[in-house]
Amino acid sequence: MDGTSVLLHRINVQKNEARFYLIAVGPSLLDAYAVICTWGRIGGHQRSMVSPCTSMEEAQTLADRLVRRRVKRGYWVVSSGDK
Repeated sequence: MDGTSVLLHRINVQKNEARFYLIAVGPSLLDAYAVICTWGRIGGHQRSMVSPCTSMEEAQTLADRLVRRRVKRGYWVVSSGDK
C-alpha cells in the first residue's frame, strides 16, 4: 500500500450491494500513529474504527494486511495515495 489512504469499493447490482471501505494511516487524538478504517454503504450510514500503533511501520503493516483482506472479500481499489 503506497501513501496514507486506500479507498475500496464492492458493488453488486444483483444483490443491491454498494459498499466502500477506507483505510488511512495517520495520527489519532491520543496516538502518534494509527490506522483509521471507515466503512459502510456508499451514500449511506458509515462506521469507523481507530487502531492505535506504536510505530509507522506497524501501522503500515496493519493497513497492508487490511487491504489484502478486503480484496480477498471482493473489494477492489478505487484510489490509493496521499490525502
